[in-house]
Amino acid sequence: MEDIFSNEDLAMEILSRLSPKNLLRCKGVSKRWTSLISDPSFVRIHHQRSRCISGLLVQEFKEYGGNFFGDDYFLYASVNGELGIFKLMDESFPQPTSVIMASCDGLICYRSRRTRDVEVLDIVVWNPMTQERLTLRPTGCYVGSIFGLAFYPFGSSAKMIPCFKVVSIQRPKHDQNSYSFVIYSSETGKWKTSLEVCYCKDELHKNKHIYVNGRFYWLTSNQNIITFEVDEELSGVITVPGSKWLDGGARLACLGDSDGYLHYVCIDMSELRVWMLTDPCKPIWVLKHHLNIDQFGEESRDHYIHRVRQSPEMIGDSFVVDAQTFHDEVVYLSLRGRLCSYDFKTGRLRFFFNGLYLRHMTEVQATVLPYTPTLATIGIPWLKQNSGGASISFASTSFNYQGRPRKKLKTRKT
Repeated sequence: MEDIFSNEDLAMEILSRLSPKNLLRCKGVSKRWTSLISDPSFVRIHHQRSRCISGLLVQEFKEYGGNFFGDDYFLYASVNGELGIFKLMDESFPQPTSVIMASCDGLICYRSRRTRDVEVLDIVVWNPMTQERLTLRPTGCYVGSIFGLAFYPFGSSAKMIPCFKVVSIQRPKHDQNSYSFVIYSSETGKWKTSLEVCYCKDELHKNKHIYVNGRFYWLTSNQNIITFEVDEELSGVITVPGSKWLDGGARLACLGDSDGYLHYVCIDMSELRVWMLTDPCKPIWVLKHHLNIDQFGEESRDHYIHRVRQSPEMIGDSFVVDAQTFHDEVVYLSLRGRLCSYDFKTGRLRFFFNGLYLRHMTEVQATVLPYTPTLATIGIPWLKQNSGGASISFASTSFNYQGRPRKKLKTRKT
């Protein structure tokens, strides 16, 4: 083994193809391996090669105006069979008062729920690989309930230090026809309200947004997309391609990412289409994939047409076919409530868990987010001081106001 790894280039070529979890174990082999795996150039190479997701973060919840919670659950659906990541998620996922907002290069952003007793939201950036959590409490600004996360593993400035930004999008209190943006930067440790204003009357979907290549994208109820370029703080509205549904098509579309390009997935009758945004500034859409969903089951088309013609858009307690998310040429769907994936490269349909059925809820659809663990999350210089409303904490048991441990979300193994 030592003879094979005496060549540093060969060692880097082999080790860079291992998962982050396995690389952490490899650090204990020798000081030489520890030095190699910790080297920034190795981390960058590994980051470029570890773009495949390990699983899906799935959450269903009902958010009330009071202190009452429904039959919520969190599920980590493993894609590559990595049980180590499942254990991390299963044992340390936050309490049921938390709502997952975003996932970016191994980091996860979630928030607390606004209730009668809690008016100010806590926004938490969580690193499952190290179990570090940074709690952000917005001060001196007005934030909504929708947050996006942008993680820069190799820095966003000349300092080349890993950092992240959290962006809140909301309607200003005095104007219901526009959106404003509030930004938290880990480099400054402060929140700031952007001067940028995006004029759009559409309502936003609570969990249909994504960060791709320096921009945030939020899907609206009127099948438009609000964009926000983080560094330049510029916004815009993009019209999605294809025909529009009379009812808005709220749950028939999703956003995704592949090769650094935004993708828009929509289901129109028995057709599933995947569009790629080649230029966000113009914008230019290209139809990339076209799929007939009849092949997913003989009842799919008949039930789908029945669902469209009959209101509300339900069959029992679940949709027939829903697009949940898209990543690296794989579309993740709920087929008659069952979570599945279709790989356009192999033409393979895969069901994740026979006992999992995503329910239909009028206000909030299930959150389904790809999760990609990366070595770049190890050794992030988290803020050590409570500056700008930020504090660091580690996984621990949390308590409710009566001092009793909170009931943990139900988890399911796939």
